[in-house]
Amino acid sequence: MTFMVTFDFSKSGFQDGRLASFQEEVQKSHEHLERERKTKAVGFWDLPFDAKMPKAVAAFADTAQKRFKTLLVLGIGGSSQGLKALAPVLDPAGFKPRLQILENPDPAAANACFENLDWKTTLVNVVSKSGNTVETLALFEECRKHLPGKDQIVVTTGDNNGLLCKWAKKEDLTFFEIPENVGGRFSVFSAVGLLPLAFAGADVMALLKGAQNGAGRFQTALLKTNPVYQNGLIHFLTDRSGKNISVLMPYAECLEEFGRWYAQLWAESLGKGGKGQTPLVAVGPRDQHSLAQLFLDGPRDKIVTLLKFEEDRKTTLGSLLHKEYNATAEALQEAGVPVVGVTLPKRDGASMGELMIAYEIQTAFTGHLMGLNPYDQPAVEKIKKRIH
Repeated sequence: MTFMVTFDFSKSGFQDGRLASFQEEVQKSHEHLERERKTKAVGFWDLPFDAKMPKAVAAFADTAQKRFKTLLVLGIGGSSQGLKALAPVLDPAGFKPRLQILENPDPAAANACFENLDWKTTLVNVVSKSGNTVETLALFEECRKHLPGKDQIVVTTGDNNGLLCKWAKKEDLTFFEIPENVGGRFSVFSAVGLLPLAFAGADVMALLKGAQNGAGRFQTALLKTNPVYQNGLIHFLTDRSGKNISVLMPYAECLEEFGRWYAQLWAESLGKGGKGQTPLVAVGPRDQHSLAQLFLDGPRDKIVTLLKFEEDRKTTLGSLLHKEYNATAEALQEAGVPVVGVTLPKRDGASMGELMIAYEIQTAFTGHLMGLNPYDQPAVEKIKKRIH
């Protein structure tokens, strides 16, 4: 098995011996994850191994591509951010104009999007796990005013009692199911991410292969051979010592949206009961000229994760990125800021598949270390109730 994504903890301030002393706590959290996985209580582990969904998505995309030029995805949060994280890595243009994503019911943004669409050749993918997401349903109602027919709609939702599910069944629309045991922010390897990517022409099988590799590689309970557990434990310990801000700083523009995906995953999963690290996204070297001043010379309340692509080393500009990355890591370490390094081999689906499943596992694992349920979002629900 090829190990693709690598982690460097040499500048984190945590020696192997110190981490090893927490093996018992790690074992308990691992066993919790294993029970969830084996009983199917939590299903994100299984998504990369689902043989039926990729085939169904590929067949649908093949047919849709012959009729439609554009796919407009309506979704918000977990229904869109994973796709947004992947698109700019898999294609420098983010698959635009073929793929459009609309999240916020901002009238100016929505109208600008609508005005640039050829509605006769546009397919609309409405995405909501609950089927009741008010922002998405509002955007969908606006879209329906422009669509010539309901055969230009494909629905991705839970097979539940939600408005979207009931409407799709009533109208006999094409319908892709989000499994009940998969939360929205953990759903990128379901039809939520696969359907738009397949339509856009991405290699979804490479993405899934990378996720399969990661799901197998990061499943061991032995801390010293599981870098994802090590990373989760380091973040848990730094949070406990007062470093309650987790900075994710990729040295690649195309990973900025991955940073936002991480921010949702980390904040919504672990920000509960007065606990949790606040995620902050930066991009190097751009933010070396702004936020790095705070990271290096401000409060010692942060842990910083730096990401880079190994293949960038081969180019003149890419080699500069690597030098910038190394300089920042060394300066942060010298300033007493814990640093974690993450290296992806290539800007491709396999690397991103392994990276994203790694962070999903890390988030669930860290949640159990913290004594939290990493899969609910009770405070978010309080806002939703006030909107309806």
